[in-house]
Amino acid sequence: MYPEWVERQRKKGTNISCIDGRYYLYEVTSVYNHEKKRAQKITKRYLGRITEDGLVPPKTKLVIAAAPITVKEYGAINVLIQLGDDILSKLKEHFGNSGVTVFAIAAARVVEQCPFKRVEMFYQNSFLSEILSGLNMSPRSISEFMRNFGGDREALVAFMREFIGNDAHIIFDGTGITSQSAKMGINRVGYNAHGNFDPQINLLYAFSRDAKKPVYYRIVAGNVRDVTALSLTLKETGLQDTVVVADKGFGSDANFKLMDAAGIRYVVPLRRNSTLIDADRLKTGGKAGFDGYFMYAKRPIWYFQKESVTVFLDDSLRVEEEKAYLLNIENDTDGYTKDSFLEKSHKFGIIALYSNTGRRADEIYNLYKERGEIEQTFDFLKNLLEQDKSYMQNPKSLEAWAFINHISLLLNYKIFNLLREKKLLSKFSVADTLFQFKYIHKIKIDSDWVTSESTKKTRTLLKNLGLHIT
Repeated sequence: MYPEWVERQRKKGTNISCIDGRYYLYEVTSVYNHEKKRAQKITKRYLGRITEDGLVPPKTKLVIAAAPITVKEYGAINVLIQLGDDILSKLKEHFGNSGVTVFAIAAARVVEQCPFKRVEMFYQNSFLSEILSGLNMSPRSISEFMRNFGGDREALVAFMREFIGNDAHIIFDGTGITSQSAKMGINRVGYNAHGNFDPQINLLYAFSRDAKKPVYYRIVAGNVRDVTALSLTLKETGLQDTVVVADKGFGSDANFKLMDAAGIRYVVPLRRNSTLIDADRLKTGGKAGFDGYFMYAKRPIWYFQKESVTVFLDDSLRVEEEKAYLLNIENDTDGYTKDSFLEKSHKFGIIALYSNTGRRADEIYNLYKERGEIEQTFDFLKNLLEQDKSYMQNPKSLEAWAFINHISLLLNYKIFNLLREKKLLSKFSVADTLFQFKYIHKIKIDSDWVTSESTKKTRTLLKNLGLHIT
């Protein structure tokens, strides 16, 4: 309910809006919307601002020809500009006006998952066009921009090095991106964990364990194994003293020899059937075959070390795996029998890690557990940003595509890490947070921009995150 002095101005064919604590009166009419199959209110003109002393007419005398009200999305973009100020600053420093264009396209990806053909529409309807004005976002312009921008890999790496720092713990992994372009030699028939043999590129990523964000990417041919590109990748990052935490795909004698020869320090998980694991110590039963234990997440982790291999036993994981196996036996699942259960029971709950770092067991285990962070990076890339495929037709455009996605990931992690810092990840995802903010608008009335109302839930979230939208 509006105050009585506000309601006094309401007449038939008018509508009252409260914007930023002020009240405005509009003349409206009703038009039937054939698509929605219902009547829809249409604002005809602005009648003035309502005060306790009465109605204040618009400044212009040409009331009948009053300019239409302009509404633009503001909340989500305002937050990205606040949190991503350092990213935008470095983009300007390294690329000038081109860096501003990259930031704008990346922001569109974050807020609306825009393909390039829809970026122009987002830009025009977002307050981003007022903050970073004058950008040409037509599909043709973006295509030309990407062909030119993606040709200087050295400049892209120089930018990424700004965010790598001197991190001593880099989590390294790769993911396949489907690419159907017939004009590039880099997309090759490869294989990924989903059994997909489509032509693809391999996107290698480095994640900073200390900064908790992705800091570097590199594109290699889809049929190139990660380990063969690792040495050159590390050289390009400029990192001198770091530990690479990789996945099981690296776990072979040949790969270990390659990494040792290149001077790479690493932590790599082994498959449970690896001959490098001392199975006899596991078969002794109990904890007699272990060297000791340490606490992780308030539960004991037992371990033993033999040369470069450290074997860990998590009893909580062991119970879960035993239960799952026995349920498969109960359900008569092929390949699951009591005999096979007894044969494999000593392997339940174990994680075996191969490392040349010489570090303590608990340090190696903690490094490995951080690998979930880079899985989150790929989840953001493929699901939140919807960039699991590339339609780029030449290597320069592909490089620009990957770099814009990298900036989008950095912006995502600004929100993700803030939610983590404020202990709100259990209540809000990045997508939830953006959804809350993007319904805050800027409204242009009489040449002045005012901020629309927001819900109590949105105001509370802003306060909890320490953000301000004015």
